[in-house]
Amino acid sequence: MKIYRPTYVKDFKCNGKACASRCCRDWKISLDEATRQKFSTLPDRADFFKHVDAPAQAFKMQSSGACPFLNENFLCKLQLKHGEDFLPAICQSFPRVTYKLSEEIFTQSMTLTCPVAEILILLRGEPITFEVVNNLSARQIFNVTGKFSEPEKFLERQQAAIKILQRRDLSINLRLKNLCEFFGENISDLDAQNNAETLTEIFSEMYKANLSAEKKAHLAAIYRVNQENILAQLHENFSVVLENYLVNEFFMRLYPCAFKGDEKLNCRVFVRTYRAIEFAAVLTAISRARLTLEDFLELLCALSDKFNHSRRD
Repeated sequence: MKIYRPTYVKDFKCNGKACASRCCRDWKISLDEATRQKFSTLPDRADFFKHVDAPAQAFKMQSSGACPFLNENFLCKLQLKHGEDFLPAICQSFPRVTYKLSEEIFTQSMTLTCPVAEILILLRGEPITFEVVNNLSARQIFNVTGKFSEPEKFLERQQAAIKILQRRDLSINLRLKNLCEFFGENISDLDAQNNAETLTEIFSEMYKANLSAEKKAHLAAIYRVNQENILAQLHENFSVVLENYLVNEFFMRLYPCAFKGDEKLNCRVFVRTYRAIEFAAVLTAISRARLTLEDFLELLCALSDKFNHSRRD
């Protein structure tokens, strides 16, 4: 077994106090069969199953949206009492994202929807590095074996693309241009300057805002007027954060095979998704009259959550 992963995965330590346990609230927490069987053998099993919605095989969340096993210190009562092995697979695995590419080849990364993982990934000064290990540290695994006839060749091509994204001698825009050329795509019609209207449509769809044509035109006009100055500041102040974001997204979402279609289409989706982040950053900077590092990390975390819940193959 080979698990390809960024080296940051081994450094992750869950700290509910640092993030108020965002992963333990406002989500559906599913109960897998293996965990259900473990708790069925315990003397205090009734105390556990009274919090389980049997038809949905998921926990009954509190009125606040929090998990019924989250204590006042933002720690998990199940883990404190029984250990990590008794956590549901989704809880034991999060924020790890693990894909099975073949019987022997897996990838593992982490999602930015966990604030602790976000800081670990985005605020590292050195480029993200990768390793191959033989021990799989997550029970929730997404089987995507049907996507890949030659997974090792896919990973080689993916790593070649990541090296382009890590070219610190180039601007972010030049890296994206080189990435598109690597996959045979033309970036000219993906430039942010020419796509204010398209980005407004993407933004409206992401947030299900149902904006009127007049409102969309207004947002596009605001973006065109302000984007050059604000994006210049964004690229100057947060270039390392942007690089780490792009690398993590490219690896975690299995680009250039993230979506149905060829590599050129996947490259187009990747760049346009990034342009949507720039669009949101510009609007955030205008509305708050600033764009601090904290503002930008908050934005990336929120958008990652949106992308995770709106993804379509």
